[in-house]
Amino acid sequence: MAADNGFMNLEQLRLLANLDLLKDQLLVYFDLKTQREVQLATEINNLTRQLLDIIDEWRSFIGELEQRLPTNVMAYKTRQELKCHQKDDMIRATEMRSTALQLHHQDMKGFHFYKSL
Repeated sequence: MAADNGFMNLEQLRLLANLDLLKDQLLVYFDLKTQREVQLATEINNLTRQLLDIIDEWRSFIGELEQRLPTNVMAYKTRQELKCHQKDDMIRATEMRSTALQLHHQDMKGFHFYKSL
């Protein structure tokens, strides 16, 4: 029966929730969620590494343009454009790395929470 304050009897609520089964279900849920987030963080790290590799290739190409065609106006404009893209991609790479770290941090919070159950 409901108590005067509107709450169900806690013993009845515990029996209805089958606490042991609920704990096991929560552990499985958090384990799967953590695995998905770790996989996503790993994929983001891989994409970030690929983006940084492209930035390094551009850096080499810009260096070659500067050495081979230092006074060519078209090469200068190309270098400036590539440097601008390179800067934008570095910002993206930093944001991606930050996202991966946030996911990893969330994983650790969830790990500590469900291990305490």
